Amino acid sequence: MPRFGIAARIALIVMAALVAVQLLMVAAYVAERRQAASNPPFTPLLGQIAALAKLMERVGPQERALALAASANPGFLPRLVDAPPGFRTPAMLRPAVRRVRALAGLGPDRAVALTLIAGERRGSQPVHRLRDLVGARLLAVIQLADGRYLEVTAGGDLTVRLMGLPVGLLAGILGFLVAIAALIAVRRETRPLSDLADAVGRFGAALEPQTVRERGAPDVRAVIGAVNAMQARIADLVRTRTLVLGAISHDLRTYLTRLRLRLELLPEGPQVEKARDDLDGMRALVEDALAFARASFSSASDERVDLARVARAECEARRAQGAAVTLAGADAPLEVRGSPAALARVVANLVGNAIAYAGAAEVRLAAEDGEALLVVEDRGPGIPAAERSAVFEPFYRVEPSRNRESGGAGLGLTIVRQIVEGHGGTVAI
Repeated sequence: MPRFGIAARIALIVMAALVAVQLLMVAAYVAERRQAASNPPFTPLLGQIAALAKLMERVGPQERALALAASANPGFLPRLVDAPPGFRTPAMLRPAVRRVRALAGLGPDRAVALTLIAGERRGSQPVHRLRDLVGARLLAVIQLADGRYLEVTAGGDLTVRLMGLPVGLLAGILGFLVAIAALIAVRRETRPLSDLADAVGRFGAALEPQTVRERGAPDVRAVIGAVNAMQARIADLVRTRTLVLGAISHDLRTYLTRLRLRLELLPEGPQVEKARDDLDGMRALVEDALAFARASFSSASDERVDLARVARAECEARRAQGAAVTLAGADAPLEVRGSPAALARVVANLVGNAIAYAGAAEVRLAAEDGEALLVVEDRGPGIPAAERSAVFEPFYRVEPSRNRESGGAGLGLTIVRQIVEGHGGTVAI
């Protein structure tokens, strides 16, 4: 059996809903027209019964038979009987009884009774159950002045009329229910795409495969399978890159240590000092590259971290090194969920940048709208507005040189952005 794609499924659902609504409306229209042609509305029906009762009072016995025959039709069957009504008027029809008395000018001494009787298929018994209203007929009995009783049976389905709901309104309600069912069906077909979008969003933040169960239309299943495979490949590539960078970093550290030892054995001089500075720059570059690789792959932890404590520790360490660092808003705990080491790296990079370019840093913590706000300000030369987004790119620096004295390798803010976005936050200048 062929399986329809999602586009065909949605189209079929919408078309089926429209066809169902149209069929319901047509059926309601036909039913209403048929009922309007055969049965008068309920309120005019009371007036017709009252008018016939008044007519019976004014004509003689011979004319009564003629009047009854003239007013009879398939939906209105009057007759004269000698027995009083053998039923009691239900509570819902008591206002109708009062209406008939008023229209016919009858006093309280005259017996007037109304009830609903079920259709012939249900034995023509008084209605006691809701389902018996389908096809029910109105039975009215009015006592005349001579002691006889006028009995009128009004045929047809009076359920809708008595409830005060036109057939068209009921059809509209049914159409609304059909539309809701169609929306539920469409939602069911598109739910796998929503799950896929959520999984891709989580994968972008954590770089850990977020496997989605393959379900739905064949083309949706194919997309989900392709995305699952892509996630696995990307995760493997990033993991492999991290391992390679880690191995390279380890080997470079070994060679850098050997070079450092050899420089220490050489006599002091300008060239030795320059070589020592170059080695320090190479070591810092290797550390930054490795930190960037780790930050781009590591996912945020669910551990509770006091960001105020992390900021205090970093600021105290900088002050111990002689840097001018101020901290505000860290008196009370400010807990977030994440990795303590990663968040400490964020604070260290931001404070380190401020000290490197301005010689001092002003750190402030606050809680705003359920989020933790970390602000690091400095009085340095600033960053042009056109370059404020570019500084978060790897190896980009406002000052283009790679001089360690004027800045690092251009990975500090990139690492900050990777960690912050991996924790579900944002970073801006």
